[in-house]
Amino acid sequence: VEETTSETATQSAQGGASESTTAAESGSTEEAAAIELDIVLADGASTVSGAENASQYITVDNSTNVITVLSPGTYNFSGTLTNGQLVVNIDESYTDNNAEINFNGVSITNSSGPAIYGISGDIKLSAKKGTTNTLSDGTPAVFETETADDGTVTTTDEPDGCIFSHDGISLKGKGELIINGNYANGISGKDEVEVKNLTLTVNSVDNAIKAKDSVTVESGTLDLTSQKGNGIQCTKGDVNILDGSLTINAADKGIGAKAGNIVISGGTVNVTVLPSGAYDSAYNYDGIFAKVGSVTISGGDITVKAYCDGIQAETDLVISGTPTLNITTTGTINTADDISAKGLKSGTSTVLDGGTIVVESTDDSIHTDGDMTVNAADVTVSSGDDGIHADGTLKINDGSKIRVLKSYEGVEGWYIYINGGEMSIYSSDDNINAAGGNDTTSTNQNRFGPNTGSTGYLEINGGYIYCENSSTMGDGVDSNGDLVINGGTVIVNGPTSDGDTAVDFGDNAQLYYNGGVLFAVGSSGMAESPSTGGKGYAVTYGVNGMSMGGPGGGFGGMSRPGQGSTGGTSVAAGTLLTLADANGNVVAALKVKVNTSAVILGSDSITSGTAYTLYSGGTYTGTLDENGYGTGGTISGGTKLASGTVTSAVTALTAANN
Repeated sequence: VEETTSETATQSAQGGASESTTAAESGSTEEAAAIELDIVLADGASTVSGAENASQYITVDNSTNVITVLSPGTYNFSGTLTNGQLVVNIDESYTDNNAEINFNGVSITNSSGPAIYGISGDIKLSAKKGTTNTLSDGTPAVFETETADDGTVTTTDEPDGCIFSHDGISLKGKGELIINGNYANGISGKDEVEVKNLTLTVNSVDNAIKAKDSVTVESGTLDLTSQKGNGIQCTKGDVNILDGSLTINAADKGIGAKAGNIVISGGTVNVTVLPSGAYDSAYNYDGIFAKVGSVTISGGDITVKAYCDGIQAETDLVISGTPTLNITTTGTINTADDISAKGLKSGTSTVLDGGTIVVESTDDSIHTDGDMTVNAADVTVSSGDDGIHADGTLKINDGSKIRVLKSYEGVEGWYIYINGGEMSIYSSDDNINAAGGNDTTSTNQNRFGPNTGSTGYLEINGGYIYCENSSTMGDGVDSNGDLVINGGTVIVNGPTSDGDTAVDFGDNAQLYYNGGVLFAVGSSGMAESPSTGGKGYAVTYGVNGMSMGGPGGGFGGMSRPGQGSTGGTSVAAGTLLTLADANGNVVAALKVKVNTSAVILGSDSITSGTAYTLYSGGTYTGTLDENGYGTGGTISGGTKLASGTVTSAVTALTAANN
């Protein structure tokens, strides 16, 4: 494909011919590089000064108000063109094929094409300190054409920007540049677009900034508004935000990379992508979107308000360092429109290796179609669906802080490994759910859930985990396969529905309590005990029998030992439960948040051969944490619910006759 000639491209701006000078006529590269000219713009009367034979370097056509830069050099512009154009057309034979363009109070309006038209040569534009400069375009009178190898000529949609260039565009300076993209894009480059220091305001019909090879914001203050397109769009390469302050209001995507990656390492980025009226399926309404690539955020302060996904990577999403992310999505989830309104979303993997992340979303707050790892990140989410969801393996490691304030299911994955960190999880269904399947629907029904017939696995090795069910239904900690607790502290204020349980595991599976703390309370109808094959010691109350695995179970199943329990004496929400030895020394205490008729308590402090008593109420000398949990201290004056001597891995306490 062969692009139009420079002459044809120049004519397209104003609908008429313009003077042209070849590289040979303009002098040597060395002579051109040293040139510096002053240009005063005026309708029909623009002037050039600073060198003899200036027409070697720049031509002025006052009949059409077209100014054409022909040679590398420095060009200082001032003045106004109410209907004119600046063209850059530097022959490619020059070693430094670029023009240094300084704006000192410039206003260029073109009713029939770009205000600045780059045919050949890089445009390096600087808005000088203390000046305000304005560029406005209109619908091109003539569009460029392309000729195929077979001679077929087609008309393109270019030039398509108020600043349009076939080569690189660099915008800088300590002044202000205002761009009005009345036809389509504000800035449109077939190569790279770079912004540094500048105060840049772009109002455009389509993309505010569009580039083919890359977009880089090094610094500056950018205010980008798009009526129908993106704030920033790169069609082939990467988008890099190094620093600066960006405010983006867009109709389609705030920041988009169609074929490359998005990298944010610093700065302040505020993105808003919300429908101006009714939802229109023609738009993505995504905040930050890498269509086929990755999103990497290692610094900066990022705020996104989007109707659909806040930040989406088709491959990997990696957050590291110390960035701050505040993400809000508002889309109404329904199967008809198949809207995804997730906070953070990736197609391959998600790694949260640092930063402070706050998400409020109508769909999953943090979602990946693959695996997810959380390391040393501070995460707070509130979701209309799942809080944290991985279609594959989910690992939560030491140093992480996770707060799920609201969710359908709190933390969900096929295989879940919790190795450390601090977690508090509130949900209307399962707090933690390890189950196989795919999250492919637009509503929370039929997603991962209890007893889908698939495998799952949940292993807890460390950390502090607090679970509270915000409704009467749903399990506290649930695995469709084995559930293994090797360490850490797990507190579950489970459901009050007898069709659910504080701790649940799959058919033909086991709950292995090997160490740490498991303090789970709630309803007794489906209550399940740990396996006798565990290496730690646990006691139960209101749970009939021990879980040995085997068939049956499932929702409403009664063939798994330990289910179908009649329960113990019901304890009202707000009551203190303590397990203590014969001297009143407390192993663990919990002020329960739900009405409780079943208790499972495993602790490293429980020893074989020791008699223990479970009390309700009384005077406790220890200290309870913010979740009502404590260890140590003594209990006195409480009501004895049950007691027993530990002789095996699981001991069912015998109800007391008070």
